[in-house]
Amino acid sequence: MVHTIAMVKILFLGWLKEKAGGAERQVDLPDMATPEELIAFVAQGDTALADQLAEPSIRIIINKSILVDKILPDGIEEVAFMPPLSGG
Repeated sequence: MVHTIAMVKILFLGWLKEKAGGAERQVDLPDMATPEELIAFVAQGDTALADQLAEPSIRIIINKSILVDKILPDGIEEVAFMPPLSGG
């Protein structure tokens, strides 16, 4: 039986907005344990997007905190994918 979390906001920051086809999605996120599972679900078969989201330079931010563990926390309400920032 798959449990789902209530609607979760997915944000794509910086240049990832274009790659994802928009800055924001609302999804029913199923229970999952790892960032890799999260990326696969969010990319939903778009291997180019999945590869980009899996890059080590991309930060996963959950509920406004950068994910540092390899285990997703409980109570996810918002997920953001943030590429590296460049200065000018």
